[in-house]
Amino acid sequence: MRQQAKYGIDAPRVVRAYIVFGVWLTLPALIDLAWPGSGPIPAPWSIGTALFAALLFAWAAVMLRSSLVGKMRVRDRLVDALNLSGNERVLDAGSGLGLAIIGCAKKLTTGKAVGIDIWAAHLSGNNPDAARANAVAEGVADRVEVNTGDITRLPFGDAAFDAVISMTVIHNIPSHEGRDQALREIIRVLKPGGRIAIFDLLHTARYAETLRQAGLTVESLGCDLLWLWPCRSLLARKPEADRSQGVVTAPS
Repeated sequence: MRQQAKYGIDAPRVVRAYIVFGVWLTLPALIDLAWPGSGPIPAPWSIGTALFAALLFAWAAVMLRSSLVGKMRVRDRLVDALNLSGNERVLDAGSGLGLAIIGCAKKLTTGKAVGIDIWAAHLSGNNPDAARANAVAEGVADRVEVNTGDITRLPFGDAAFDAVISMTVIHNIPSHEGRDQALREIIRVLKPGGRIAIFDLLHTARYAETLRQAGLTVESLGCDLLWLWPCRSLLARKPEADRSQGVVTAPS
């Protein structure tokens, strides 16, 4: 029996903190409300504490749903926007547990989906073995390649990929210079005429500006409220190469 793929919970420490503090606030409040006058907490405070605990549990539920349901829907939207025909070489910049790279691999026949990550284990337990195991579980291991590396210094040649996808990764780079450099690297390894699909929590306006300054056309694929944060998806297209004149032309 094939093992089910596990893509983890985003910001697991935050979700855990919401649940732990919610429980910590709920217990004394319930005790005080069940036996009024027997506890040290006044009834109005107990009610307020219980309501705040309920809010923490609601936040945790939203975070969990974003990771388990919302993120899958966004992944599918981005993969569809890449319009893969099956023979492409696709890069997942910051592949984590393999959600995006596996989504791309499912669209491929003779192509290859290549993931790269620095494997920050505190982010949903990211590690290359887990990504490979998910590829096996999803039946696409033969179309998936996993590498270790920094997206600000991609170890690939120019124009090595037909398409690039990146989900909730670039914002983790602490400086705007570093984020700009990551985008420049993604553009460098993309073939003329290729597409870039990006989904992130922060800095997406800056991403769009950087991509446009590099000559790409950029459009919005929509906004989503995930992890209690307004997130945005972008699709960028690199100009086609005009071989007859040695220049590139913008896509029509």
